[in-house]
Amino acid sequence: MTSLAEAERKFGPVVRGAGGAIYGIETTPSVGGRQEEKLRIGTLDGFVKVAVSLNQPNIDAVLRERTALLVKHAGEQKAPTQPLLHLRCGEASPRQR
Repeated sequence: MTSLAEAERKFGPVVRGAGGAIYGIETTPSVGGRQEEKLRIGTLDGFVKVAVSLNQPNIDAVLRERTALLVKHAGEQKAPTQPLLHLRCGEASPRQR
């Protein structure tokens, strides 16, 4: 079983390099009675977190890609959807001119 310290040492640079953070290790039952380990990763502020199975080939590339996508999508969710219009008090909007 992977400890959090071991996961930080092995995968921390990859996850942080993509803009994310490691939040923990999950173990879940899988087919055949073996436990599957998943690494909980997310945005630096913890806005979004997901679990990624560590039992995958090329896990560094998988973690890098998932973290980058997660950070990108979280940033899009946080961004305002429309630009804010700032009008001075008493100034007519462009439609009223």
